[in-house]
Amino acid sequence: MKENVIKIPANNNEINLYCFLGEAVLKTQMVEQALSHSITLKMNPTETKERADKFLKQNQSHTLGKAIKIAIEKKLYNLPLQDELNAFLQQRNWLVHKVICGNEKDFKAGNIKEELFDKIKAVSDKAKSIKCLIEYDLIDFCSSKGKDMSETLALLKLQEQGIRIRK
Repeated sequence: MKENVIKIPANNNEINLYCFLGEAVLKTQMVEQALSHSITLKMNPTETKERADKFLKQNQSHTLGKAIKIAIEKKLYNLPLQDELNAFLQQRNWLVHKVICGNEKDFKAGNIKEELFDKIKAVSDKAKSIKCLIEYDLIDFCSSKGKDMSETLALLKLQEQGIRIRK
């Protein structure tokens, strides 16, 4: 059954909105992955790779909130990092559950305000920052267990400078 629908192409504001939302969601998922890997290593520091991979597979699908709850219960992170994670969770929840609330008329009209773009971009920026904090924390953890993390640390610093690394 055909409907009489007139398709209107997205305007530049709508395209920007979709791009900013996509970037923020992707970077948030990267935080979730970093957190899952970090929790796995911190909770299983002496396990074999196979057993740690099994633990990761079982726990990798946790939401950000659930992963943070585990981290709190197990006291896996220092207080400043824990505070950053909790604050980021609030931003992520806004992005995923409430980005439209209060902006319905603007969305329908295709008039997305710059403040909304800025708020979404702030979530992306915070996700990138949180991911780095988790990575540095994990490097410190591994170093404390006697692992040489100098190469990993050097690669992370290159990545922060925007240098792409290919293996």
